[in-house]
Amino acid sequence: MSAFRFFISLALTLYLACYKPAIAADLNASSQQIYLAEDQQVLPHRYSDIPSWLNKLSQVDRVKLSGGSYWLVKKINISQPNQWIASVDGPIIENIDYYLYSEGNQMRHLSSGYLHPYEYLFSYARHIDTPSLGGYWLITRISSQYYTEQPQLSFGHKSDLSQLYHWRASVITLCLGGLLILAIYNGAVGLVQQDRVFAYFSGYLFSITLALALVFHVAAHLLHLRITQLHLLPVLLIPIFSVLFYCRFLSLQQYAPKLWLASRYLIALCLLSIPVAVIWVNWAVILVYCVILLWVVLALSSALQCWRQGSKQAQLFILSTLLLLIPALLLAMAVVPKNTTTLLAADLSILLSCIFSTLFMSLALHYKFKRLTLESLLVAKQLSEERDAARLDALTGLKNRYAFNEYVSNIEFDEEHHTSLALVDIDYLKSINDHAGHQEGDKLIKLVAEALNMVLSDQVKLYRIGGDEFAAFSDTLSCSEIDEKLAIADKIIQLNGTAQSGISFGSASTDDCQDAEQLFYRADMTMYQQKAQRKRKSKLVALNQQS
Repeated sequence: MSAFRFFISLALTLYLACYKPAIAADLNASSQQIYLAEDQQVLPHRYSDIPSWLNKLSQVDRVKLSGGSYWLVKKINISQPNQWIASVDGPIIENIDYYLYSEGNQMRHLSSGYLHPYEYLFSYARHIDTPSLGGYWLITRISSQYYTEQPQLSFGHKSDLSQLYHWRASVITLCLGGLLILAIYNGAVGLVQQDRVFAYFSGYLFSITLALALVFHVAAHLLHLRITQLHLLPVLLIPIFSVLFYCRFLSLQQYAPKLWLASRYLIALCLLSIPVAVIWVNWAVILVYCVILLWVVLALSSALQCWRQGSKQAQLFILSTLLLLIPALLLAMAVVPKNTTTLLAADLSILLSCIFSTLFMSLALHYKFKRLTLESLLVAKQLSEERDAARLDALTGLKNRYAFNEYVSNIEFDEEHHTSLALVDIDYLKSINDHAGHQEGDKLIKLVAEALNMVLSDQVKLYRIGGDEFAAFSDTLSCSEIDEKLAIADKIIQLNGTAQSGISFGSASTDDCQDAEQLFYRADMTMYQQKAQRKRKSKLVALNQQS
């Protein structure tokens, strides 16, 4: 259900991002014309001089990504009074000057751009009042060290465009916030799991968030940070973290060693491109676009190769990379100088593609995380079973000497705690093994374990600590109570075993001892005293029978 809501919200985002208000009936505007601008050019003084002034300019099809100054010109006819907005759409345009000429030779001048204060969030739009109806020329001079896409000059109703800009700002803020939360979440998972895959993916998301934040002027709005030389640097961090991520996520070194090596070279290329992009700012866009295209192609090739080699988690990575291919193709169209295709809202297309791409990437990571969780649970279960097996005696099923030592180390010797220890030894086990065989001896050991379990029940922790030795701990029974139960077990063993069957036992309490060694010693001495008495009694019985 949450995934459904997410797709619905993204569909709404796509609609709002691509939405353009309908052309108003009271406004007739010509298509945009682009001319080269020079420093010494003088603007026309009158409305009627503009056509001849334009004829003297050099018209071009598009702006160069390496920067420069240009004139964007539109002829407008207004038939009804209204409030208007003029705007140049584009991520980074340092200086924008709007000149609106009316037929009455009145001229309005407004300044905007990346280096100027904003009137609308994430937009260079300016509110313009038209003093009269009729024809207008909207002449806009733009200048920047580089252009990341083709700027578009727009003019429309203030009510329509301002609403669009507000919705656009809300969508951008929502998407950037979602990316930031996703980055923090994956960083936390990587820290907890000690898994570099999640850490690299978090770095990848942080890089995308920072790059898009600069594209949409968040730093200029919030921090008043307007350093165009550093604007494209976060974009170069995206391939670096992406390569580190998919190399480990896809196990690229195992499935495609050559592509893994090429990916390493791409990281080196990105690192070398960072100072180049700072020094040669005019060529930074073309350099960054070429690196991005190379990265997307290499990532897609790596995913396809791993998928062919049998990597199950490469499928979602392929889908996420294909989504990044859409803005990459748009960027490729911007790099080719002779291509006259207009790039409409390339910045928003990149934003939406990144959102969908990270969604599929997160699903792939979720699959990996779920698989790792299941594997860790299986390993934990296996270790628990092995741990329990290491503490059990194979013959009797009782806890062994290792578990006994663990329990003894945790006994507390104080007035608030009471623990009774009973040591049990099987009589004549060695003699039975020598004369009747070890199978009969094993049967006797099992019989003793069953008898002890039966009479001591759940009130006692029972251990087999040697070949013929058992130990029992109780926090609720006193020494005399344990001795009574052990005497019953001795009779059961004698009735169900051989004539020589039986057990000797002795007990001690923490009330009379200061440490575990003393506790064990007293119980042991008591047991051997009883064993000696039983031997003397057996000898007397044997002598009486002979006489």
